[in-house]
Amino acid sequence: MRQAADLSLPQGGAEFGVLLQCLLLVALIVGALTGVSGLVEFAAVLAVLWVATQWVRLIPMARLFVGLAIASLAAAALLPDALPRLVTAAVQGTGFAALMMVLGLLRQPVKRAAVTRAAAEYLLSISPRWRYGSLLTGTQFMALMFNVGIIPMVGDLTEPEDGRDARHDPARRAMVMAAMRGAALVTIWSPMSLGFAIVTAGVPTVAPLPLIALAFAFTLFLLALSSLLPMLPNEARIPRDASTPAAAGSARALLLVLGASALLLTLTMALHVVMGLGFTLCAVVTIPAFAFIWLACEGAAAAPLAGRLRDALFAMADLRSEAALFLAANVIGAGLSVAIQASPLWPLLAAPGFASLPTLLACLLLIPLAAALYLPNSVMVVLTAQIFGPTLLGQVHPLALGLTLCIGWALAICVNPISAMSLITARLGDVPASRVAHRWNAQFTAVAMACAVVLISAVYAAGG
Repeated sequence: MRQAADLSLPQGGAEFGVLLQCLLLVALIVGALTGVSGLVEFAAVLAVLWVATQWVRLIPMARLFVGLAIASLAAAALLPDALPRLVTAAVQGTGFAALMMVLGLLRQPVKRAAVTRAAAEYLLSISPRWRYGSLLTGTQFMALMFNVGIIPMVGDLTEPEDGRDARHDPARRAMVMAAMRGAALVTIWSPMSLGFAIVTAGVPTVAPLPLIALAFAFTLFLLALSSLLPMLPNEARIPRDASTPAAAGSARALLLVLGASALLLTLTMALHVVMGLGFTLCAVVTIPAFAFIWLACEGAAAAPLAGRLRDALFAMADLRSEAALFLAANVIGAGLSVAIQASPLWPLLAAPGFASLPTLLACLLLIPLAAALYLPNSVMVVLTAQIFGPTLLGQVHPLALGLTLCIGWALAICVNPISAMSLITARLGDVPASRVAHRWNAQFTAVAMACAVVLISAVYAAGG
């Protein structure tokens, strides 16, 4: 077995990677703000070069998808007008990769802050009857800043102080599950999530603000329902007679963290409204600014600013595998979309008969189903968005299609054994990831899907 050090980059190589990421972000932002397409395309070249420098540290799945993306580009020569579309997909995927980078940048300063730890501790100190629902709701909003990082934070805070192995403790498992589901549910409506970025890019006719409003209302309903009916197995459930731990953290800390999340969300949406930029780029602009302000406000008690800034910049590579995978998945999805549109199947898919509610509901079912079969959810969502976005379904019912894809993305995360959230939850609970995905989340996903069917059917009937 190779030692972990074997996978680390030399210091000079790591610094070169950070330089590439900074240049990529600057080129992407300036190119989008000025309308200079050459800068955005240059950012895509830098993204490909950065992925190459990180190759030895990518997970096998990411390497596989990068290889398939390269094969898609090679096969583009066989189809007329395919190459420009794949280049466009690569540019679009660069935005997705950049979003992963800036999320890593933000997580580094906020995860070590005392206020965020105090906020999570306060949620964990609530009485057993309401602890799961409170943690589910609280982590859902905290995940705006933490993303998947909220799960290991809850895992760390629930470790016994005496060093006992609590991985099999049902109450601790329930709290980790609450963090996982909270982090998954925020992807339904958050304009800073990758799923939302993919949907709005693939279905350009959808109005983002109404999509956010409806998706947020649906998420609040799921939070309320899940708080009353946790839908957890016996091996991951908080006993009603469990003791309430001594008060820890503070409500003030929780309010501060939630306020910071709300501020970040407001800045991102305001930039979209004022500048007319896509939400992906808005998040790429606001998240680094927010992270740097956070670093500057940490005070003299923290380490020197230069060191903290350096650590934050190096953290941009924390989600390197996800960045590479999503960049590659967008190119693969575009390649499959081009192939389907060049096949005899395309006239059938583009026909008015496919602009129907059964098509939407079939997509809602197939996206999580494919994820449960170990296919990354990004592939199915990208493919579905690129196939149906330009068709009559995407033109006439963009809101219903957007909701289908956003909700399908979140449910796919819950039932995919190879999603980062499932893998982290499984490690903290000392169970196979397939048990978390296929058993612990099965009832929750089925109930959420049934609720989504009602919502999507109503939106479709209303002409949305």
